[in-house]
Amino acid sequence: MGDRVQDAVDLARAVLDGLGAAVSDGEPVEKTIWGSPAGKKRLAPRLVKLLPKHRVYVEPFAGSAAVLFEKEPAESEAINDADPEIGKAFRIIQKLNPKKLEKLRGMTWTGDEATFKRLLDASPRGELEQLHRFLYLTHFSYGKMRGRTFSPNVQGIEAKTMARLERHAPRLAKVKVHSGDYEPVVRKYDGADTAFFLDPPYPGYNVDVGESKFDEERFFEVLKSLKGKWLMTYGIRGKLPKLLKDAGFHIKRIRTPRTIGAMRGVGGPSVLTQLLVANYKFVEKHEDGHAWLEDWEPAPEAPADPPIEKVCTLLKDVDPDDERYVLGVVLEPERVDAQGDIYSHEEVRQAAHRFMEEFGGLGLMHQLRVNDHVKVLESYVAPTAFQVGDVTIAKGTWLLAVRVLSDDLWRRVKDGELTGFSIGGSARRVPEPTATEEAEPSGDPAEEAA
Repeated sequence: MGDRVQDAVDLARAVLDGLGAAVSDGEPVEKTIWGSPAGKKRLAPRLVKLLPKHRVYVEPFAGSAAVLFEKEPAESEAINDADPEIGKAFRIIQKLNPKKLEKLRGMTWTGDEATFKRLLDASPRGELEQLHRFLYLTHFSYGKMRGRTFSPNVQGIEAKTMARLERHAPRLAKVKVHSGDYEPVVRKYDGADTAFFLDPPYPGYNVDVGESKFDEERFFEVLKSLKGKWLMTYGIRGKLPKLLKDAGFHIKRIRTPRTIGAMRGVGGPSVLTQLLVANYKFVEKHEDGHAWLEDWEPAPEAPADPPIEKVCTLLKDVDPDDERYVLGVVLEPERVDAQGDIYSHEEVRQAAHRFMEEFGGLGLMHQLRVNDHVKVLESYVAPTAFQVGDVTIAKGTWLLAVRVLSDDLWRRVKDGELTGFSIGGSARRVPEPTATEEAEPSGDPAEEAA
């Protein structure tokens, strides 16, 4: 087992990428009413300019409905989301009046982990209480996922939700709100005068918001049958991009800054490459005159790794070659890393727990997804210091064990080409305030998951 640990401690910043990254292009973006994972608030002004003339407007994958809130109202408008809580929240907002807004304003809007945990397990009966729970959990949860993890950076910070609610709620007054599968809504409103903005799940990015269950072939058939015009944002992974290209639809590539709320678990560079697709020709330049729509061609398909013939149950003292088992250190507390950063015991613990609780996948060299080629077997924080072979594991160290299914990856591990685990991430350094400076935040650190 000592050889396994040494290989893993030496297994090159290779396989672990599930924590994601937070970056900013320096331009703060304000949410509409709430933030949404992979939301389009940052792109909304540009997307609106690309929409064709229409009498009916529909967003079948609404999320935070960022594009709807950005555009001028149409004669008829509808939004839909597969998440029933989103549809319920929009419908409650449509019924708000000054008295209800005043009652909402009196509820708790400051980040507090105890309040967060209490609301997680609450089942309020009143509509205003249901709306408060939804908005509070959305705003203060890690990654805006309404998961079970409170974002530690927002403790004691007051949300701006009420101000946004008062500003944007009137826009929903005449919008028809639906919940459920996208296809019935698309069929209901389809017509020659309809414009659809489509932002479906992106396969291969974040399983927490439905990507793993999205049927690309079915969606492709729906797209081909539509009478109205549609504009769609999509990832570059999955089967759909090539299907759309081969079918002759108009496709451009766009590059957008990533945030941890928007793209948690993707790994890779600070700019996310997406596709902009339409069944009509669009031409648009940004205000600075530089084209932001780039030509795109699908990458050639790489041959798949042949499956290994033998996968043994993990047992002690068996030949590692038989089970392709790799164990290694991910993060060690109170030790300077390659970027000169130090993680406390608590930060390491939170990172390890968040990885398992909100698992986003495995990556190779912080880029290529390898979820089908490497499987997580164990992930734990060392409860005490111990020795494994010649390696000393400090108390509080995060260790990960994986089974390598891919023949190619296993060869690279054995050859010493891959020598360690690494969390994927990038960040913006914020200097510590001096004694003469105020130590209070200048804004809401949880702003914008778009």
